[in-house]
Amino acid sequence: MKTRTRFQSYFPLLYYLGELAVIFMSTEIMLFYTYTPWSILNTIFIIFWFIFSISSNSHVLGRGIKDSKLVLSTFKTLFFFSGSVAILNMLFFNLQFQFITITIAIAIFYFLNLSYKLFVNFILGRYRAYGGNIMKCMIIGMNSHGVDLYNEILKYPEFGYRASGIFGFKKHPSKKNIDFPYLGKLKDMSSDIYKDFDVIFFSEKLPIKIQSFLLARADEYNLKANVIPELVDHDVNNFFIKKIESVPYININKLPLDGLLNQFLKRSFDIVFSALSIVFFLSWMVPLFGIIIKLTSNGPVFFIQKREGYKGTYFNCFKFRTMVLNPDADSVWADDNDNRLTKIGRFLRLTALDEMPQFINVLFGDMSVVGPRPHPLNLNKEYEKRLIGFNKRHRFKPGITGLAQAKGYSGFISEFRDMSERIKMDIFYFKNWSLLLDLKIVLMTVVRMITNLKFKPIN
Repeated sequence: MKTRTRFQSYFPLLYYLGELAVIFMSTEIMLFYTYTPWSILNTIFIIFWFIFSISSNSHVLGRGIKDSKLVLSTFKTLFFFSGSVAILNMLFFNLQFQFITITIAIAIFYFLNLSYKLFVNFILGRYRAYGGNIMKCMIIGMNSHGVDLYNEILKYPEFGYRASGIFGFKKHPSKKNIDFPYLGKLKDMSSDIYKDFDVIFFSEKLPIKIQSFLLARADEYNLKANVIPELVDHDVNNFFIKKIESVPYININKLPLDGLLNQFLKRSFDIVFSALSIVFFLSWMVPLFGIIIKLTSNGPVFFIQKREGYKGTYFNCFKFRTMVLNPDADSVWADDNDNRLTKIGRFLRLTALDEMPQFINVLFGDMSVVGPRPHPLNLNKEYEKRLIGFNKRHRFKPGITGLAQAKGYSGFISEFRDMSERIKMDIFYFKNWSLLLDLKIVLMTVVRMITNLKFKPIN
């Protein structure tokens, strides 16, 4: 039987002592800035947080967790805790606080708590990289699964995994193809060898009988057992194991925006951002640009075109009209030097201000502030047959701007590569979505518009 390591014994205690110091510090800073004396409520708040933190095992940060995911999980925990405190206050205390007091308290508490977790995660990574808190891994399977895992363990020592090589089970590897330390045939070894490891990894490609044997050995020696699945052409960041009663299944393409909470956050951001944009910008742009458009050419102020949106549904996409009326508006795509462009139209396209009416689409729910740009129908039909995975971009709502546009992939599409790069960016965006990423893309877009006037969404 394995004994607890010093790390397992002392780290939780040290972590919670550090967290206690952080919450005391945040409370003292808040009281100092709000000129408020210490009260019994501060003590109750600290005790409640301490109980909440221990019950949720907040000291378990995970191995190899990215800072972005740690930030997101920490914010979710803090939001849940804040909501719980607010509900308890309404039900039992009904205490009244000044808005500035609450704002300062939340800001300080969130900032210090998040900084503490990021610091601890960084220290753990350094500690594991130099040999502390190690998990000894037994890798079984001389195939791509075993070799890939072995190489990843070597590449990221800060995760705290260690492997000396790869075990076979019945066969020796071919000497010509071997490019990893071969540790021998597991079948021929004493069972005592399992005592030297903490966790077993084996490939799903192994026969079922061998997998059953390894699971039995793992149970016998109290080892964690992990199977490496065969997920061809799928991003393993986006699969989750679930069950329907007793039948397990693997969801191999779940995305962040499939979650109801994330959908709520994104829609809330869209409503607030679009409403502010309409009030502070579109309210004066429509009459100003509308008058100029009317004076410089015949036709309506807005150009309304069918675009493909959420799950292939069609919607009317609004833009300021930038071209003279012509029969080819829906079939011939314009570039910046198109003869059909009016003078005001060329300016609106170069500055991307012709897209501003689409905040109305966002408020109505047809679009999002950030997402893949909606293409004209004919353009979609042309590329959905040429690009594998093209229609994945329609899984969620299109946007006024997107990751592709923020990185410069915008404007006239002259060749296959132009569209291919945009699709890659769109799919990356969905796989890695977060509210922080949306804010970053908005900021990048604004900077691009101001600095070089080269941000030009697709017509």
